[in-house]
Amino acid sequence: METKDKLSNKRRQLMKYDKIIGLEKNISKLIMGNDNQTNYDEASMLWDHWIEVGGNAFDNAHVYGGGSMESLLGKWHKSRNNLKDLVIIAKGAHTPNCNPKSISTQLTESLDRLQCDSADIYIMHRDNIEIPVDEFIDVLNEEKQKGRIKIFGGSNWSLERFKQANDWAKTNNKEGFSILNNNLALCKMIRPLWTGCVSSNDKQILDYLEITKTAHLSWSSQGRGYFLPNDITKKIEDEITKAETYRKPGEHSSGPLSCYDSADNRERKKRAFSLAEKMKTSSQNIAGAWPLSLNFPSFALIGPRKIKEIDSSLNNLQIELNNEEIDWLNLIERE
Repeated sequence: METKDKLSNKRRQLMKYDKIIGLEKNISKLIMGNDNQTNYDEASMLWDHWIEVGGNAFDNAHVYGGGSMESLLGKWHKSRNNLKDLVIIAKGAHTPNCNPKSISTQLTESLDRLQCDSADIYIMHRDNIEIPVDEFIDVLNEEKQKGRIKIFGGSNWSLERFKQANDWAKTNNKEGFSILNNNLALCKMIRPLWTGCVSSNDKQILDYLEITKTAHLSWSSQGRGYFLPNDITKKIEDEITKAETYRKPGEHSSGPLSCYDSADNRERKKRAFSLAEKMKTSSQNIAGAWPLSLNFPSFALIGPRKIKEIDSSLNNLQIELNNEEIDWLNLIERE
């Protein structure tokens, strides 16, 4: 029987890393989403295991848990004295507070909760098309000059606005967005999970990312369980629908079927199962490997609630999909 240390070393060897221009640290290809931990002791066990298997990046947001989840992470890294080893992502300026002033105000609050002086990566949680891109670029450059952020990007931004922002930055000798943080899963989003959500599973966006080598951090990269067997996907849908008591009448659930189920996605799921059988792995791991296999710096946010879910996600990194398999899974035919 293998010892715990040997198992830990094996798991650690499964983690992979990449770089984003402007950041010295290597970043684990899987990024821990800090949006569901409410108990310090449970979170600590999860995050200790995350470090044990080689994970080092944490995705945080000003709105998650009203700030409580940022505070938990701050308390944890202080107790472990390991901040220098971590990659801290801070997100802010979520609708309805998506404006230049809120970027600075919320960043101050987030850094205080996280107990750190600077975020390695700052990401605007939403866009506000009523505000010119130059106003956002200006304040983000100011925060970088203050040393409170190192690099920055946008979440749920359209390609048009993302390019506008970077074109303006280049013309005016400012730093632009280094990162796009949209939904990117093998299943195309047919309805936004939440208001204002944008998917990058779009040919124009994928081509842009590949040509420019822009880093992408994908959320819901496995389709919230869409690629599990149908009975399990249906169970997840029912559980999410039941839990979402805050939804207004007429609003759809943010479950995998409500947001992803379509004829094309059912075909993608069928192909994922077929390739999984051939590769002797699971359809869920095929789906998890797909965004990580794309031809640009691609990272995936995961939201494990249990240690076994971390270990399961590590298997995504062991699947190497070639360009033909990537396109075939996504129903793309190239000449």
